[in-house]
Amino acid sequence: MKAVIILPILVLLATLAGGVSTFAQESINVRIRPDPNSTQIGKLPSLSLAVNAEWPKNTEPASGWRPIYYRGEFLVYLDSQDIGKNFLPLPGSRYLLSPRSDADILAIATDLDKAEIVSIDPRFCHINLETIVLGYIRDYSVPPTPKLKPNAARTVVPKQPKIVSDSGQSLEGILVSASYLESTRSGYKFKLINSDNETIAYVDHSKLPDAEPFTNFVNTRLTAWGTIDDLENIDSIVLRAKMLKKKN
Repeated sequence: MKAVIILPILVLLATLAGGVSTFAQESINVRIRPDPNSTQIGKLPSLSLAVNAEWPKNTEPASGWRPIYYRGEFLVYLDSQDIGKNFLPLPGSRYLLSPRSDADILAIATDLDKAEIVSIDPRFCHINLETIVLGYIRDYSVPPTPKLKPNAARTVVPKQPKIVSDSGQSLEGILVSASYLESTRSGYKFKLINSDNETIAYVDHSKLPDAEPFTNFVNTRLTAWGTIDDLENIDSIVLRAKMLKKKN
């Protein structure tokens, strides 16, 4: 009977031990850069305590990382020339993670920092700093940034038409014949393109007057006036032309 009782107890203890291990793994390393090899500046007890921050300006977001605001106490270094007469860091000076001029910068000094000199050296001072800094943590819930394959087709965004009057709009471009696939999808045999061969709009010429044959405008640069509608089956627009004028 004792053996029967002991076995469930052992299973329970193993489960609890596993739970403790799981909780222990919840602590999150905070790093100075979105790089697993960069300097660790602190730890978060769990991901739920992370305070989200914006990516710095001109910085490309790194897949699998999240910028956060991290409050903590840090032992940093400051160039001795950046200590003011009141023995406080001069605003705008750099808090360094090691006593080298090329060391990683933890933060830039401000008037609001709680900074205390631990030791003074002719070259670098050791500073005990309490402040909020920008750090980075791993976040595998962030989907990776998709990368286009070298041969991937580029999505063409139609240019916005210019409003000419309340009764219509105008578009400028080169009138060309649409490919068989395009005409099948859009329902129109002609389109306007720009100088980069990008589609501006498909053209419905059914309402044009018969003063000049429509074919005389094909493969020429022109201004087209008419009304514009969205095409539901494809991501583009159609110009229902009422007048065409060749560009010189």
